[in-house]
Amino acid sequence: MIAADYAKALYQLGEKADMKNLRTMLARRGHDKLLPQIYAEYEKLSVAAKRLEMHKAITPEKERTRILVDLYKKLINAH
Repeated sequence: MIAADYAKALYQLGEKADMKNLRTMLARRGHDKLLPQIYAEYEKLSVAAKRLEMHKAITPEKERTRILVDLYKKLINAH
């Protein structure tokens, strides 16, 4: 999908992306009607990245659970 490709490219550029020239470039290529779809795909990528960061974060509860699981495995393997 063309809109997804544009969104991936914009997301990878990050803050380097020149949004002012985006509409001009899309119009030049005849893809200016894809702008709402590109925005939707970009938002999906952004939300996915935020969720990934949230799930990767080590919280005290996750650390406690990891330690308990390790202790449980050691206890089970000791017998």
